[in-house]
Amino acid sequence: MRKIFLIILIPLVNNSQNNQIYIDGMFEDWNNITSYIDEDEDNIENGIDFIKFAVTNDSKYLYIKFETSSEIDLSDGTDNIELMIDTDNNSATGWQPSLNNNIGVELGIMFNQRFVWYNEPDPDLQLSFYDIGIYPAPTVTSKTFEIAINLEAIYNEIALFPQSEIKLQIIDWNSLDKTVEIIYNTNENNINYNPINITKESENLIRLTAYNTLSNGFNNENRLPKIKNTIQALNADIFAFSECANTSEETVKSILDEIIPLELITGWFLVKKENDDLILASKYPIIEHWPNESNGINSMHPCLIDLPDNIYAKDLLVINAHMSCCDNDSNRQNQADDFVNFILDAKNTGGEITLEPETPFILCGDLNLVGLSQQLTTIISGEIIDTNTYGAGGGMNWLNNNLKDQICWNTELPLSYTWRDLYPGEDVPGSYPPGRLDFIIFSDDVMTANKSFSIDTEFMSQENLNSYDLNYDDSSGSDHLAITTDFEIPLKLSIDSIQKTKKIIK
Repeated sequence: MRKIFLIILIPLVNNSQNNQIYIDGMFEDWNNITSYIDEDEDNIENGIDFIKFAVTNDSKYLYIKFETSSEIDLSDGTDNIELMIDTDNNSATGWQPSLNNNIGVELGIMFNQRFVWYNEPDPDLQLSFYDIGIYPAPTVTSKTFEIAINLEAIYNEIALFPQSEIKLQIIDWNSLDKTVEIIYNTNENNINYNPINITKESENLIRLTAYNTLSNGFNNENRLPKIKNTIQALNADIFAFSECANTSEETVKSILDEIIPLELITGWFLVKKENDDLILASKYPIIEHWPNESNGINSMHPCLIDLPDNIYAKDLLVINAHMSCCDNDSNRQNQADDFVNFILDAKNTGGEITLEPETPFILCGDLNLVGLSQQLTTIISGEIIDTNTYGAGGGMNWLNNNLKDQICWNTELPLSYTWRDLYPGEDVPGSYPPGRLDFIIFSDDVMTANKSFSIDTEFMSQENLNSYDLNYDDSSGSDHLAITTDFEIPLKLSIDSIQKTKKIIK
């Protein structure tokens, strides 16, 4: 017989929301949100022990945050977590769980099983996360998760949130541990997200876009127009493309020279990693690249970009990446260790590569971080796991501190997902929720991110679509979104600037 423990939850704070919540797996924006803590020692041996629970909203989304006593994988694994939502705060409607007669569940979100019970008007109908508009973060294992749920969701012309007053509770059906029921009114907050203008703010900024074009999208006549529209609207200085295994450099160069023509006679500069799916395109010459596996960079392609000497003080190292997907945690950890080893080698004299001190560098692309959180920790902090193979590790920035993981927000929504389980041309989505699989990580001690964003044209206003010459379905050219960051690279002091500086010093 399973023992059921009494849960006592105490509010941590009682402030109402005065800031926008962002679904990114970072939680500082929740500091002013009412939260509850479970002070009981449940001594749970099999399953999850919930520690904290919070809820808030803005004009479009309901936001849920919860914390557990140990790290879990929200979308995979053997856990059995359900977020139960009584959408009319009426226990007489919906499904009444035997453990709680005070809640009538219209929507039961089964995170680990990746579907939603919809119990009205008919019981036990299964919907997908995409029917509801559910966005969890992070995609890696964690003790804390946050979820956005679309308050405007409609199924079969029925609003899934018909009332402003709702009741919520989270339960793990393995341990039977559950949070307190929270009655919440979505009229409490009406914050609106401010869209991001994608126009580059200065010509001296270096714009980088990472874009997984899905199964040689440049060769697909149906998807190519959408990919071209996206690329043309972004007009990046550097594009890091992936899933181009059977795509030639010539094909991509021809497309770029057509849609973003340069004044240079040579046009765009491109290089493809040997026997791989990575292509880097640049408006500036590529001084050198390290294409072979023997250099210690597996599933990554480092390229040194020759920025104009009369403008920039340093060149730029861009490492295009496409790490192993799905449940292959072992490979991804090796690749993360590999990356750390390469950067530490580049920062020191000798070895495969020696960078000029304080050369800015960026790791970008489809990192497929959907498993253990250690892989991202390794990349950012330099903590190598397989020290026998890849060395002792160490600080990653030039100051030997952590690298910066730059979030690329959706231009129209407070969400950081970069991938959807939607294969172009198919009407039925997969079961995995949208997640952040694509990253831009950089040496923030020697360069600065000015603006970052992702584009999902499905959610862009018609006004913005028209402004950027985009169509509603252009982002369906791939299952990944193009992610973009504008970087401030240290500028070279002009003679006039040097003379002015000397006068000030005198």
